[in-house]
Amino acid sequence: MLRIARNGTYGTALSLTAAALLVTSCSSDSDREQAKTSGTTASKICDGALDAPARQALQNLAGTDQFDESTGAASEAGQPRTFSIQNAVKHLHDEYRQRAACWVYKTGDESGKPLLEIRFSASQSYPKASGKESNDSKVRYPVGLYAKVGRDGADLFFQCATGAGSKGAYIGDTKYVKAELYSTGSQLRGNSVDKDRMVILNSISRKVAEEAGCASEADLPTAVPDA
Repeated sequence: MLRIARNGTYGTALSLTAAALLVTSCSSDSDREQAKTSGTTASKICDGALDAPARQALQNLAGTDQFDESTGAASEAGQPRTFSIQNAVKHLHDEYRQRAACWVYKTGDESGKPLLEIRFSASQSYPKASGKESNDSKVRYPVGLYAKVGRDGADLFFQCATGAGSKGAYIGDTKYVKAELYSTGSQLRGNSVDKDRMVILNSISRKVAEEAGCASEADLPTAVPDA
């Protein structure tokens, strides 16, 4: 999965001065710390979007049943944008920094690295499976239009026609939604790391599809089949 820089400007980052990079990095870290909950159960993470299998999957990956959640990037008004399924749908067509994000941490983990980072965006297209891909380290699942898990996370594309809110939207009208889950492999536990991540991403994606009014076309199962 392509990892986008925290400040959302992957293509221009190299042209920034060292001082600007430092300020931006600190700002991003500050965003993540805002409105951070403490000792939250899996049932309340990410706007309560995890069904029972996804809650168990999260506990498997973390080795704990207590989590912290950071609410995502700050809005232009300087207030943290609380992650919600409604916000995720509302900002599908916005640029990277404006999209609602759900950051999940293990309670008591002082590393500053989230266990999971989840985002949604409108997409003009989706990847097509190839023979070459079947031989690499990615694991594909029969979920939605295209779903895979790799070393650093998971991607899930599903059919969902949505319209841009304005002519100035970062992304225009689209037929698809992309769900992204980033995870640091060194923090994950259990014997089903790949499937557990897809179970979590699929569960939240189902809620997004319901909110966006495209559940019937999204083809997201209630239970994730084996790869």
